[in-house]
Amino acid sequence: MKRNLFIVLMLLTGITVKAQEKAIAKVHYLFKHVNDTTQRDKYRRDEVVTYLSPQTSYYTSYSSTRTQKQSAQQMDALNFDGHVIVSKSTSGIRESYLLESSKSNMIEVKRVASDEFLLDAVYPKQDWDIHDDTKVIGGYTCQKATTTFGGRHYTTWFTTDLPFSFGPWKLHGLPGLILEARDDKSEVEFEYSGFDKLADSVQITIGAPVDVILSAPEEVEKLYKAFKTNPKAYMQTKSGGSSSIKKSGVFVTSDVPFSTIDPNKIKSISIKNDDNYKPSSVTNNPLELKP
Repeated sequence: MKRNLFIVLMLLTGITVKAQEKAIAKVHYLFKHVNDTTQRDKYRRDEVVTYLSPQTSYYTSYSSTRTQKQSAQQMDALNFDGHVIVSKSTSGIRESYLLESSKSNMIEVKRVASDEFLLDAVYPKQDWDIHDDTKVIGGYTCQKATTTFGGRHYTTWFTTDLPFSFGPWKLHGLPGLILEARDDKSEVEFEYSGFDKLADSVQITIGAPVDVILSAPEEVEKLYKAFKTNPKAYMQTKSGGSSSIKKSGVFVTSDVPFSTIDPNKIKSISIKNDDNYKPSSVTNNPLELKP
């Protein structure tokens, strides 16, 4: 993968950043979630990534970055005619999570259209049982560990060859990087798909805003419902500045610098859905189950 990955934490005027750490690696996973138990073959999937520093991690979707790469590659072609075709075979997750293990702190970043809102969140804790079983994943020797979290029993495989106490989603706290995780019903799965150590020349920081006004979860959900009901009206309302939520910060992740994509070259954008990917729009089996 390209080494020009960057993560920029953009903040509104007057907000500063604390506890910044230089990201030194990233780990990719293929995420699967059987969101509708009446149609188990129509599950949601996404490519997700966790950016890693010694005491901090940031977990988010990688789908938008893939889309940017597709667009940039097409636009760089000599025969580019102004028409961008995007192939869609994933559903980008709405939530991202910033974990600060040294402070036992977590911030959730929730998306509504192109907007991102910061929410206070309960720091996740897992009680792990580490087993003697081992197997090799991606060339790394991994050890088995199990836990119960969010109403599900998870089996994970972690490697001490990569000494990061993080993993996908909210799973963390083992003496090594989690490369694979799935619940006992195979309804939630994180499959390892790559690890990249970032070059010293790449300046990537992961941090949290300080003195920030966090958004209210119920208000963000109200906005999301409004967007789903009438996307056009939502965008018009947003442009009019009448949003009831003060957006307090934005996490921007990309492998493609925005400056390399010239919108003036684009005449149209077509989204082509993968015929083999038709996830259910119904969610009766959330990622975290109620106790």
